[in-house]
Amino acid sequence: MPGAREIAAWLEELADRVAFAQEGQWKARAYREAAKRIAAGFVDLSDPQGLEQAPGIGPKIAGKIRGMLQGELPPSLLRLRREQPPELGALLALPGVGPTTARKLWQAGIGTLAELERRIQGDGVLAGIAQSQRSHLERAFKERGRGIPLPDLLAATADLQRTVPGLEPAGALRLLEPTVPSPVWIAPDDAHSRAAWREMQPYALRGGYPIAPESLVFVPEGALGPAVLAATGPAAFLAEAREALGRRGLRLEAQGLFQGEALVACATEEDLFRRAGMEPVPAPLRVLSPAQRLAAPRRVAGDLHTHSTWSDGAESIRTMAAAAVARGYRYLAITDHSQGLQIANGLTPERYRQQREEIREIQAELPDGFRLLQGCEVDIHPDGSLDLPDGLLGELDVVIASVHGHFDQGAEEATARLLRAIRHPLVSAIGHPGARKLGLRPPIAADWARVFAAARESGTALELNASPRRLDLDYRWLAGIDLSGLSFQIDTDAHAVEELGYMPLGIAQAQKAGIAAKDVRNAGPVEQVLLRKLRP
Repeated sequence: MPGAREIAAWLEELADRVAFAQEGQWKARAYREAAKRIAAGFVDLSDPQGLEQAPGIGPKIAGKIRGMLQGELPPSLLRLRREQPPELGALLALPGVGPTTARKLWQAGIGTLAELERRIQGDGVLAGIAQSQRSHLERAFKERGRGIPLPDLLAATADLQRTVPGLEPAGALRLLEPTVPSPVWIAPDDAHSRAAWREMQPYALRGGYPIAPESLVFVPEGALGPAVLAATGPAAFLAEAREALGRRGLRLEAQGLFQGEALVACATEEDLFRRAGMEPVPAPLRVLSPAQRLAAPRRVAGDLHTHSTWSDGAESIRTMAAAAVARGYRYLAITDHSQGLQIANGLTPERYRQQREEIREIQAELPDGFRLLQGCEVDIHPDGSLDLPDGLLGELDVVIASVHGHFDQGAEEATARLLRAIRHPLVSAIGHPGARKLGLRPPIAADWARVFAAARESGTALELNASPRRLDLDYRWLAGIDLSGLSFQIDTDAHAVEELGYMPLGIAQAQKAGIAAKDVRNAGPVEQVLLRKLRP
């Protein structure tokens, strides 16, 4: 059934559409506030009948939420979808475009992404679009050309699986590629499922990316496992699977698994692996050789990049620590933003020292063997200097240095900026090195070969950020790079407890890069983390 993120997303969409229709700003604010509270975990969705008692949730919104929990969208949302421009959701997903701006664009004859992109690339003035917004939109359209972002596809998959029984992602989506040009899903053939797909297909992707009707392939139920495996590949792994099946007198085809001419029922990939006598191999690991799979990371011992209510997180330090303990971690680093990032309520040195007292108090309450670390996510200034004094940085357990602005620097400036931070003796790791947001902002124009060389020389770790909208650094940037001597860490950048669950996405990116578990800093003990620099 739908979870908190899905419910919050639907309420946000309803708020946007109500505001666009000018049906009452107070109503839009109420939906938006409810969405915010649900996303932050302040509303108990496990008790649908008690929703009216939650602050910010009135009887009417509670009724809508109860329907959503059953997978039923509010009639008002369905009506507004029909009445409003088909690509309104896509326009609202762009940076700096809210309902008011979208309405001005629509009144100026711009109701599609294609028309807005054409106007942005021209020299004319756009109603409702300031010059600063225009530069953000130029970057966003450039980034959209790379393919459909994985987070949009994961959300679409969750929506589809509630309506199309047995549906599975395949191809690049199953391999968890950061962007996917043409998504593929496979589902057992069923008249109800076909009808549901025809109804949902126009709205399957919330970011407004085009999705072809043939993106969902229907196959006989007994052929689902082979169809998913064959559509996902890659070729070397399929050859490995076919060889194992062949030794048992079985033949793998896209149409199914055969013994002679007889179709062998195989409803899942797990069924197929069992018949082949193979241990199930998660899709991201299939891009590796058998030897690489043995060395690949499968889990981490802790998360080194998380946020709390001290900056822009939704949860207290105590709540984040308890969630990390529940996940079986041995340590957790709270790395709230530094003072320069005012939009994220960044901390001054004085506030970091106050926070340290709270962390010490909480540490005393935690189980033996679990370590709560204090760190920071310090801003990297345009010239590569850091947003906090060395005196404060030296007091912390972990220092993550990240780019949060001035994204349009040239290659030489962007590279020099990262190199200076990498070589800083107190920096543990570079957070989300490309500073990208999938579908919204391209990566900075750094020379990655020089960045990797500097990281190897200095012993500074490079982060694989598991947040679905980032997945940064991109594992594809490491193609052809000698990984020996490089140190990595896989973090969620979690701003709420549920975001700690992003970790498997980051591990998948590390696996596809061919990174070995021994080179993942937070796959080891806390003593390894506290060294800061791990020189080859």
